[in-house]
Amino acid sequence: MSRTLKSLSSSLLLTLILASCGGGDGASSPPPSVPTPVPTPSSPKAQTMSGVVRNSAGQPLAGATVFAGHTVLFNVNALTTSGADGSYSVSVAQPAGSWYAGAQIKRRYNGADYTFDLQPDKTDPFPGTQGAIRDFSWKLTGTRPDGGKYGATLTVYADFFDPELLDWIPDMEVTLIPDGPLIDGSVGQTIRRRLIQTPDGQEGLMDIPLGTYVIRARYAPAGGAARDLSIRLRNTGDFATSVVSAFRQKGSDQLLEVEVSRQ
Repeated sequence: MSRTLKSLSSSLLLTLILASCGGGDGASSPPPSVPTPVPTPSSPKAQTMSGVVRNSAGQPLAGATVFAGHTVLFNVNALTTSGADGSYSVSVAQPAGSWYAGAQIKRRYNGADYTFDLQPDKTDPFPGTQGAIRDFSWKLTGTRPDGGKYGATLTVYADFFDPELLDWIPDMEVTLIPDGPLIDGSVGQTIRRRLIQTPDGQEGLMDIPLGTYVIRARYAPAGGAARDLSIRLRNTGDFATSVVSAFRQKGSDQLLEVEVSRQ
């Protein structure tokens, strides 16, 4: 073999070795892609309810409890848990009949435990023989399928020793300033609203994304001068210019009760 042919062979071999190692120009391999939720199947699988659970940012939500409930037989449910990619699958083969879908996520936040209902993309029941695809998402605010709200409720009471303050409540305004991330890790926004009447007959604010807030109140009549009010957690501690607190789980809802005063 000639010296020239040997040189060419050596060069070719070196090129192949460098190529197998990712190149000889010092370039590194591309970083791994960011995981994304698995795509939702286009059609359901017979005798199976399946789908994907996502958080408010559209990313996979692991550890959610998903259930298929029988529409006729009381307390007959098929349960499963969403995986790391947000997907789940549960059999609805037995007992025969139709089913509806539901899901919840549990989280611990600032030393307290919370349970949230997740929003289904469809609420209509389906026959078990046919199966169904039901996706879920975690909403901190918005309207539930039953007409309620996903967000928390703030209830405002007037100082018990100042009964005339009750007349001011319709003109009160509350400001909530986030004190850290919300329960899902997202960044909250300052909320400033006038009080409304809640479904339980109290005055307050509804549909607030759950988090810890610095809370202030003031009297702000239309066309009149505004006046800051003192505030505290209801029947707890001294009145001050603001109070810092998170909402608490109460039954299936999240609630925070505060009390305002002119002192």
